[in-house]
Amino acid sequence: MPTINSHSLTDSSKLLVAGVLAATNASPNEANLRHEIEHLIRRACAELDIPYAPFSLERALRGDQRQVVFADVVHGGVIIEYEPPKSFNAGRNRANVQHAKDQAEGYAARMAHDEGRAITEYVMIIWDGAHIAFGATDGNTSLWERLVAFDAPQAARLLTTLRNLGRPLAHPALLRSMIGPESELGGGLIPALFQAVVSASARDAGRQTKTTLLFKEWNRLFGQAIGIPTDRLYALLERQSEAHRQPYEQNIPCYLFALHTYLAMVAKLVAALALPNPSENIRDSAVALRERIRTLESGSLFANAGIVNMLGGDFFSWPVDDPAWARIERPLASLLAQLGQLSFDMTRRNPSSVRDLFKGIYEQFVPRELRHALGEINTPDWLAGHVFDQLGWEPDNDLLDPTCGTGTFLLEAIRRRIVAAHSSGASPTAGVLLAGIYGMDLNPLAVLATKASLVVMLAQRLDPAAPVRLPVFLADAINTATPTDDGFFSHTIQTEQGEREFRIPESIVRANIVHEFFDDLRLCVAADLAPAAVLHAMRRFLTDLPSPMIAVVEETINVLVDLHRDRWDGIWCPILADRFAAGAVHPVSHIAGNPPWVKWSNLPTSYASFVKPLCQAINVFSEDTYVGGIEADVSTIITFQAVRKWLAPSGRLGFLITATVFSTESSQGFRRFAHHDGTPMCAVLSVEDFKGLKIFDGVTNHPALLIVEKGRATEFPVPYRCWSLPPGKADFPDGTAFRAAAIRTDLIAEPVPGTDAGPWLKGTVAEHAIWKTLFDASTSSAYEARKGVTTDRNGIYFVRAGKPGQNGLVPIVNDPEGAGRTKGIPAIAMDVEPDHLFPLLRGRGLSAFRSEPDPNYKIILPQRGMHGDPALMATTRRTLRFFERFRDELSKRASYRRFQKGKPFWSTWSTGPYTFSPYKVLWKEMSGGRFCAAYVGEIDDPILGLKVAVPDHKLYMVALDHAEEAQFLTGILNAKTVAAAVGAYAAQLSLGTSVIDYLKIPRFDPDNADHLQIAAIARRITERGGQPATNELEELDTLAVRVVASHGLP
Repeated sequence: MPTINSHSLTDSSKLLVAGVLAATNASPNEANLRHEIEHLIRRACAELDIPYAPFSLERALRGDQRQVVFADVVHGGVIIEYEPPKSFNAGRNRANVQHAKDQAEGYAARMAHDEGRAITEYVMIIWDGAHIAFGATDGNTSLWERLVAFDAPQAARLLTTLRNLGRPLAHPALLRSMIGPESELGGGLIPALFQAVVSASARDAGRQTKTTLLFKEWNRLFGQAIGIPTDRLYALLERQSEAHRQPYEQNIPCYLFALHTYLAMVAKLVAALALPNPSENIRDSAVALRERIRTLESGSLFANAGIVNMLGGDFFSWPVDDPAWARIERPLASLLAQLGQLSFDMTRRNPSSVRDLFKGIYEQFVPRELRHALGEINTPDWLAGHVFDQLGWEPDNDLLDPTCGTGTFLLEAIRRRIVAAHSSGASPTAGVLLAGIYGMDLNPLAVLATKASLVVMLAQRLDPAAPVRLPVFLADAINTATPTDDGFFSHTIQTEQGEREFRIPESIVRANIVHEFFDDLRLCVAADLAPAAVLHAMRRFLTDLPSPMIAVVEETINVLVDLHRDRWDGIWCPILADRFAAGAVHPVSHIAGNPPWVKWSNLPTSYASFVKPLCQAINVFSEDTYVGGIEADVSTIITFQAVRKWLAPSGRLGFLITATVFSTESSQGFRRFAHHDGTPMCAVLSVEDFKGLKIFDGVTNHPALLIVEKGRATEFPVPYRCWSLPPGKADFPDGTAFRAAAIRTDLIAEPVPGTDAGPWLKGTVAEHAIWKTLFDASTSSAYEARKGVTTDRNGIYFVRAGKPGQNGLVPIVNDPEGAGRTKGIPAIAMDVEPDHLFPLLRGRGLSAFRSEPDPNYKIILPQRGMHGDPALMATTRRTLRFFERFRDELSKRASYRRFQKGKPFWSTWSTGPYTFSPYKVLWKEMSGGRFCAAYVGEIDDPILGLKVAVPDHKLYMVALDHAEEAQFLTGILNAKTVAAAVGAYAAQLSLGTSVIDYLKIPRFDPDNADHLQIAAIARRITERGGQPATNELEELDTLAVRVVASHGLP
């Protein structure tokens, strides 16, 4: 950093003193004094070319405490505590002086926590305009100089201190405040980018430009979550539209592409500014901004610094070449100017505090609904640390995160290596710190953000003489390149032009020259060379290959030449290089991460169809497609793929996934942890359940940590640990602090008896001993459970009904708003025959021993079997007319198209003769808390008279003909021990037919005294509307356990 000219410093100091003393005499209060002095300091800094830290007034500080306090002024490492004018009274008012010192010391401690800068680096200043004192700390004790009059030497010292320490040290909170969605910078650049994308889409319709090419490919790859119709997403877009005065909600894809481009530009600029000795200074305003940005986008800044692959596969490089550059230039210049005032020197931070710079920014900008639709649930730093601790990862181990997001787990690994090196006095190079660390992600913004964070973390360790390749790949963990039996790696991609296959010799991929190969290939194709000429130019890579293999490479070249003719090759060469490199990552000792939590049914149809054969090949799906065999969570697919493809023998994987995979029927294939031939894929070592914590922002899913070891079978029972937190605890500096504060409950887990991969029972050793007597899924159940009626359009089938008229017809009106979610359904009022109207049972009306029909709705259900009644025209024509009003809407239902196509369009799924049985034992599909059941017979409805009640799809049931049998079954299911056993495996998201399938419940025997007594107790409790007495529950539990445990015994 250049020194300050002594004459200029003297002159500026004298002017500053004069201005400060005048402001002190004129200011009525502290706020006014602070405003005036900071204005004078800003002017002095400008004269001396000293950066004036942005966003420093009233700095919010949290530290390691939940309460937020506000520092008066923070200039990087300089903390100024202002006090009212002359309130120190030349030092005679000791109380005011001590108060100011205490405030400054508290701010320094909080700043050290927020920034990660050593507390010894902060300079503390107390100042009442007339008098000033400087202070520091040695880490234990604060050392304050005596209070002196503010004069020219003190002014010079202040300005010199600001020059040396006034540049803020970049950290996530500061970046969020600078560039967040509500910031001036975001409000200037995002609208300009949005307008440019919209204009390009309209202007370049039918022809390819760089902007339209990148936008179309980005939209194709990531557009599956764009335009998610949630009220919260639309509300957010409306707020942003109003704030930025742009119609974002009218063109969501263009808005999101502009937003990602903005964040990508921030990441690139931050990475460039972090380089200690860049080959070109992008801050240099003497060079046109467009030229500086071209230099940035070329990647030469990073290549010259020792990073060879910073910007490969970049979808966001279009602004500099877009015709709208003039509109983009000014706000982009402001962004660069503000970022340029920050320090990105991470060596000034405590090694243990280095964290993901961009995670918080991404969370703040990208709507929660969009992040969650993509399965992007960001991991708190302390939780990543906890995963590493439980996984047993050591700094000399290698690591892969196959869905790395913004790099939390990769950065945690490198941070631990830096801390270990620091403790031993070593100073490892960037290459040493990166060795054996790998990440990949399908989101190009996430990959870029991860690379930028790595550059910031490693900038001071880069060496142009020993360049490094950042091991973060733009690749899909489910669909990377795969080795073939004939010496190639093969990869198929979906392009705007359809599927394309590429085959590259394994020798090239394994030799780590695949990026160089594709870069040369890109240059050759871009030069409009014919395929034969391209092949000739690539001959240095093909030495010693036999002719048949060269012919296969020529086929790949032909594909790229064809794409080039349609202007689609520019982005795909670096993407292909990453996907081949990702596929060739060598087996690692440890894999850690937080894979996407997305159900198979929520994937884009084209993508799901594309990868389905790959998923079927790894044995992750359940056999029964009707209970969700193809409804696996994507996290389970990635877990299997990661173990199979990248985990070394005896290696360990630690993934944060949804705990429901240990309970749901759709995850049965996953729970086998085996290959198709039955050989073990990996053993589950432990599971940690975080249901008692709210660790992910806005996510109500049930998170768990799964740790497996490759190459051996699971030995049951598996350790299953549950975590909870005392009130007031939410965030922690690291995993150690979390474990010290949290409450743990150690349980064990194993599949329901009688299954090899059934839902896991989680409980104590004593509870498992009891459960072994209650469950046996290997034998046929005496009863069959059924799902309630699935209408797929409650807003049509759930109706409000009035008293019948003299003609016997019942006036009804459907309620699209109150009962349904599908928009655009009209409310139709009509008088219909009562034949197909029934009291409606819903989950909200069910509790133990009590089931009440819905007070507001009936269900209109014109069928008595599997399909709708085809005789409506002859029997109940008015009911037919009612449904005719909704023909188009009913024909579009997913359940109708899948299960009932060709049948009457009013048919409903999961309906049959059992639906109309006189007695039903019911339980909720989503019980939430403790499992419970109730029975119901015919209901004397005030409008319909005596009729059977019909349950909706949120209830499961056993259909019965006799009341006493229904009472018996209800009593069994509500017994404390039985209900707890069901809750021990239930996902609490979907309690289905397994309730009956797994329990050893005998068929009711009217000659068995225990059976009769159970039925009698259940009847008494039900007749008084629930509310069982303690002695009744105890007797019921004793009887039920005896009946169930003895069933099937000789």
